[in-house]
Amino acid sequence: MRIEHLEIFVSAAETQSFTKTAQNMNMSQPAVSLAISSIEKQLGYQLFSRSRRRMLLTPAGRSLYSSIKNGLNDYRTAVTKAKRIALSEGQVTIRIGLSGNLAEQIILPRLVREYRATHENVNIEFYVDDNGALFDKLFTHELDLVLSTPEAMPKYPIFNTNDVAKLKWCVLVPTDSPLAEKDEMTDEDLNGSDLVFLDLSCSSPLITLMQDKVEQKCKDSRIFFANNVVAQAMMVMAHQGIAIQPYVGKLSNDNFADLKRIPFITELSSNVSFITAQDSDNQNIVDLLSWMKGQNLI
Repeated sequence: MRIEHLEIFVSAAETQSFTKTAQNMNMSQPAVSLAISSIEKQLGYQLFSRSRRRMLLTPAGRSLYSSIKNGLNDYRTAVTKAKRIALSEGQVTIRIGLSGNLAEQIILPRLVREYRATHENVNIEFYVDDNGALFDKLFTHELDLVLSTPEAMPKYPIFNTNDVAKLKWCVLVPTDSPLAEKDEMTDEDLNGSDLVFLDLSCSSPLITLMQDKVEQKCKDSRIFFANNVVAQAMMVMAHQGIAIQPYVGKLSNDNFADLKRIPFITELSSNVSFITAQDSDNQNIVDLLSWMKGQNLI
């Protein structure tokens, strides 16, 4: 039985449609039907009950689906891991977890570029997820580092923090907004404007605290929510509101043709830190952190 056929079966079980499966997997609908028929012929029983209106898994099909789905995921992960190892002999890979905020977008590309200029054997991969998932993966060593703030770090299990920069805040506004003329902004400037916040599913504790403080000050503002920073920026571009985001280093508006970032004056601040698992003893990570500390970003 071919792995490709099992992947088609899993997709069909989830979409309950051979047509949608064909579209998702970039293949023809007859090819999907042929793959499912091949599995059923080898097993000796039907996986789907078919009708004009819908297609449902048979009890045997449900059992097979629940048994092999995780196994296929493990198979894909194992193949990807083996391929990475085969392609990177003599190379070192450091995996960094991110939440996708503006501070990371500003600080990381330049630092990684400069570090790799003198460490050509080091490859750095980025992994974006919510804070809880990032720290879970850091604890199990699926990630080597997480770039975050100390406020987001779970108390247990214990992690180590390595401060690399001072976190500041800015307001993201459309370039054609009257607010874009300002050199800096405060709570008073925000009051009355529609605001786009990050919802709790993707907001760090520090960002949530900032949003709560702004909400208390901006009684005349309507608040809308985005489930990630990309959606938040798109809502600002669509004039749905303005947003508050963290940043580090020098504030630049490069690559933001329709948006302007304006410094936001507030007492709330923190450090941006690379966080490692306490039992991490990877010398390559130690070398990277030592180099980062020497960049004087605080």
